[in-house]
Amino acid sequence: MCSLISHCEVNKIAKYDVCILGAGVAGAAIAAYLGKNNLKVAIVDRFLGERDTIVGELLQPGGVRLLSEMGLSCFLDDLDAQKVYGYNVINDGKSCLVPYPDVNGKLHGFGFRNGKFVMNMRKYLRDLPNVDLIEGKVTSLNFDDSRISGFTFLPKGGEKSQTIEAHLTVVSDGPSSKFRNKLSNPEVEINGHFLGIILEDCALPYENHGHLVMGDHPPFVMYPINRKEIRVLIDFPGTTVPRINEELKNELRENFYDAMPSSLKDAFISAVEKGRLKVMPNHRLPAKPFKVGGAVLLGDSLNMRHPLTGGGMTAAFSDVKFLGDKILSIKDITDTVILDGHIRAFYIDRHRGSQTINILADALYKVVLNKDLRDAFFDYIEQGGRYAGEPMALLGGISKDKSMLIKHFFAVANHGTRKKLIRAEIMSIGSSVTMLRDAVKIITPLLKSEHPDKATKFVLNTIS
Repeated sequence: MCSLISHCEVNKIAKYDVCILGAGVAGAAIAAYLGKNNLKVAIVDRFLGERDTIVGELLQPGGVRLLSEMGLSCFLDDLDAQKVYGYNVINDGKSCLVPYPDVNGKLHGFGFRNGKFVMNMRKYLRDLPNVDLIEGKVTSLNFDDSRISGFTFLPKGGEKSQTIEAHLTVVSDGPSSKFRNKLSNPEVEINGHFLGIILEDCALPYENHGHLVMGDHPPFVMYPINRKEIRVLIDFPGTTVPRINEELKNELRENFYDAMPSSLKDAFISAVEKGRLKVMPNHRLPAKPFKVGGAVLLGDSLNMRHPLTGGGMTAAFSDVKFLGDKILSIKDITDTVILDGHIRAFYIDRHRGSQTINILADALYKVVLNKDLRDAFFDYIEQGGRYAGEPMALLGGISKDKSMLIKHFFAVANHGTRKKLIRAEIMSIGSSVTMLRDAVKIITPLLKSEHPDKATKFVLNTIS
C-alpha cells in the first residue's frame, strides 16, 4: 500500500478506478466508502497533517446515521467526542431546551475537534490496501478529448510532477476550491464570518447540548468538542473580516460578555485574554454544476450553506453516500456511458438529501438577525411538542421533509403576527405586515435555489 508520497514511489502515470482531489471530510469519506468496497482509489491532498480549524466540529444525528449506513462509524472512535442530544435556545436571556426527537434514547449528534476527526478518516484510508493517500499539490485537471482523465500533482518534497489517471475524478478541494470553475457556474456569497473561541474547564448550562444564543447582539453558538473544551462561534455579519487585535477583544468583552451564560463568563474572559481566536468566512454556495465527462464535484467545492445549524457534514455525507451508491452499482466502471449517466443522476437528485439542511441553515440565520422573526421563532418552539420536535428533526438531518420545513417556517411568521395583532394597535398591524413580508423575502430565493418541485413552485407562485 502507498500511504505517503515521501514513503513510496508513484509511477509517472498511475491508473485507478477513482482519483480524488482533497482529503478533507467529503473527499476522505468517499475514498473510504469506495475503497472499502474494493475500488482502486488515489486521493491527493496538499497537507496531510492535523489542521487547527473551527469548521466541521458538530455532526448532527442525521450525519451519524449516514456514517453508520456506510459502515464508517469508526471515524468517531478515540476522539473524546461528546454526545449532543439537542439544543438550548436562548433569546434575550430566556432559555428553551429543545431535544432531538428521541428514538429509543439513541438519537444524538457528536461534537469533536475537526482536525482529529479528519486524521481518523485518513488513518482508516491508510489501512485500506487499495487506497493510496498521497501528499502533494494538484496543479491541473487533465483531459482526454472532452473527458477529464485524472490530474497532475507535485508530490511534497518532489521536483517532478506526477500524473494520475482514473475513470472518475472527484473534485473535493474545499471552500476555496481551485477547480470549482472547471465543473460548475459558482455563485459564492460570503454573508459574514464566524469568530471561533475555545473555552476550557467550564460547564454549559445544559451538558451535552448545543446552545444558540440570540438577542440584540450578533448570534453565537456553543457546543462541547471534548470533555474539557467548549467551542464558541460568534457571528460577525457583513463582508468585513474581523481583525484579531485589542480592539476586537474589547468588542467581545463589551458586546458578548453579558449574553454569555454565567457558568461560562470567567472562561470566556480568560479565552479572550489569551487571544486564541480564529476567523472563518461563512459561505453560501448553491450547487450549479454542469456536465463534464469523467468528473464530479463533491463537498464544499459543490455546495455550501451557513454553518449556524451545523448541517455541513451531514449534507456532505448525504452526498457521499448517494454518489458512492451510484458508483458502486456500476458493474463495469470503464463503461463511460453508464458512469456519466450515474454522475448526471447524482447532480439531478442529490438535493433530495440536502435541500432541507441548506434551506433551514440560511433561513434560520436570517430569522435570527430579524428581531420580530427571532422572537416569533423562540415563542413558537417554546410551545413544545411538534412545534419544537419537527423543526429539530429538520435541523438534525433526521427528517428531509421539505413541506414540513415550509409549513413551520410560515407558521412561525403567522404565530408572531397573531401575537402582534392581539394588541390591536396600528403599530402592531404595520409590523405584522413587515414580518410576513420579511419571511417571504427570506424563504423565496432559498426555495428557488434547491430544484423546486411542482408543490414548491405552487407555494412560490402563491406567495409572490
